Amino acid sequence: MSNSQPPLGQRFSHVYLQRDELLQDSARARRRLAAWLGSSSDAQDLGEFLVAELGIDLVYQYGWDWVASLAKLDTPDFLDSITLAFRHFTLKKRGGMRDPSSNEKFLEVCRRIFAEEALSYTIDDAGGVHFKVDAEFATSTNAAIAAIGGPRYANARTEFEKGMSALSNATPDGKEAIRGVFGAAEGLYRLMFAKAPKLTSADAAKNLGTAIQSLYASDAVAQRAANKMVSSFADWVDACHNYRHEQGTEEPSQPPLDLAIEMVSAGAGFVRWLVKFDKHLSGISAS
Repeated sequence: MSNSQPPLGQRFSHVYLQRDELLQDSARARRRLAAWLGSSSDAQDLGEFLVAELGIDLVYQYGWDWVASLAKLDTPDFLDSITLAFRHFTLKKRGGMRDPSSNEKFLEVCRRIFAEEALSYTIDDAGGVHFKVDAEFATSTNAAIAAIGGPRYANARTEFEKGMSALSNATPDGKEAIRGVFGAAEGLYRLMFAKAPKLTSADAAKNLGTAIQSLYASDAVAQRAANKMVSSFADWVDACHNYRHEQGTEEPSQPPLDLAIEMVSAGAGFVRWLVKFDKHLSGISAS
């Protein structure tokens, strides 16, 4: 029997029911934040400040009804309200307030609620809300950026970083993120196969399939596995084309955020692999 003991005094859901996926919004998080605002004596005039700054409608019934007010906001306004509430509490410190540490306490409780409800955002020290991704995603994309360092891969790196920048906005742009990573993959592919006008699934399957035979020439098992990976890459290329704007076609809608993250994460892995192909075909040392 293991001698390890379960964490003492921790909520069951926080120990055993942690979510694998991050959320873009949470009704429970809104209600928890509303409860804190309702208990704060320094939030009594916060409603007027939010209305003045955001131009939103809040619910007032013998005082601000924070549960109803936060529930009706769309996600960007909800996230903006956190930044503005922190700013409001900070400004009040100059003119006197019942609890001079209200801004720090508000920031602490927001961060705790966001973490416990698995929201996909971080909050900086000035109350600004930023999109975050999980550690596995960050590791994958950082490894891709490292792989495309150096002058030869400058264009691919620029495209890849455009994609990462699109995901770091307060409102993530998954469509531009996919386009950026695809642009990096296409740039790498055309370095290897200069006669290819663009990256298509059929062309990639043919050219990379041939390259596999020399890259893994002494390992038949690796060749079979790599051929399956090339097929996956070709499928990824086709998937990305759903979110690439072609002249004369309607602009595609935003992908669901979880799908965009999966496509970008998969693309980051393929970008690293394409660098391996390029170094093999061009005779560049892979070290």
